[in-house]
Amino acid sequence: MTADALWRRVLIAGAGPTGLTAAIELARRGRQVHIVDDARGPTPESRALAIHARSLDILETSGVTERLLARGNRINGIIIRSSGKELMRLDFSYLPHRFNFILALPQAETESVMIDVLQELGVSVNWHTVFTDVNQAEGLQFCSFQEGAYVAGILVGADGARSRVRQTLGISFDGVSDPQEFGLVDVQLSDWPYPFDRAVAMIDVGNIVGCFPLSEGICRFVTNHPDVLNRLPPGAKVENVLWQSAFRINYRQVSSYQQGNVFLAGDAAHIHSPVGGRGMNLGIEDAATLAWLISEGQTERYTEMRHPVGKKVLAFTETQTRQLTSQSLMSRAVQYYIAPIILKLPVMQRFALARLTGLDTPQPPWLNP
Repeated sequence: MTADALWRRVLIAGAGPTGLTAAIELARRGRQVHIVDDARGPTPESRALAIHARSLDILETSGVTERLLARGNRINGIIIRSSGKELMRLDFSYLPHRFNFILALPQAETESVMIDVLQELGVSVNWHTVFTDVNQAEGLQFCSFQEGAYVAGILVGADGARSRVRQTLGISFDGVSDPQEFGLVDVQLSDWPYPFDRAVAMIDVGNIVGCFPLSEGICRFVTNHPDVLNRLPPGAKVENVLWQSAFRINYRQVSSYQQGNVFLAGDAAHIHSPVGGRGMNLGIEDAATLAWLISEGQTERYTEMRHPVGKKVLAFTETQTRQLTSQSLMSRAVQYYIAPIILKLPVMQRFALARLTGLDTPQPPWLNP
């Protein structure tokens, strides 16, 4: 193989939504893509659910968006309640975007759509392939696996919060961990008193329960306690438990998203609270931005473009999580009295929804305004 051909090869470690987005965007731009993952196959669980407007914009050219829209559930608003009373409603018709909703779709289905599109572009995921090391020489990436080796001009680490690529490069992942344990559960409901095109948040002193409908009769509940099934709101009658997990929140970000021609994206570069469902969407935007920069020959701009956005999301989600779980009198005053008055104004709803869904960060330069 010629040196030029090697330079055009891109190896992507990680076949979640971030890695798959990078692979799709690079493949449709004519790059030779090799994507690997140490799992035996696509994600079986629902995991990330929320697909935001900008992600739908980014994925539209490849044909992914049309297929996601056909499968997903459109969340048109959020109902916020406390002590059995409704505090306020957020209406996504105020979202300043043509996709004025959040699309709810289990990560397993999102990945399935992306894998189908990637295969149509002539690229298949190499499953059960464990990345072990990388050596950089003369600008090329000599990557080792338990199963063999691969040489490429560029390596993309999209291999999650425990990124082996990041660890191999010795890049620190600084930040803090929240000691509080959270719980989530996906359930099939026989009864639920709210429409399935609305998310619902129940806020009481130091306790939150959020409901995010996946489809008619199926919802995810998240709470700031691990025993989530014991904390479901009144009216939720569970017929079947589909998936359950507990987790702790970390706020971490790398100082640089790149080292030479090795780049980090998604959870390999940043992790944060799930408030607002920003994580997967931030990774999709990382990956698409990197693919564009590679095609433009401007990869030196990657950290400059993406680090400030990641930093802003970490700060926003941490503030919102602290606010929601706080027991202070000031936080309660904001939640119960100040916010409901302010958010009656359409202009404030537009502002709040833009921040919640990530439209408050710079528009990717390759997208039409």
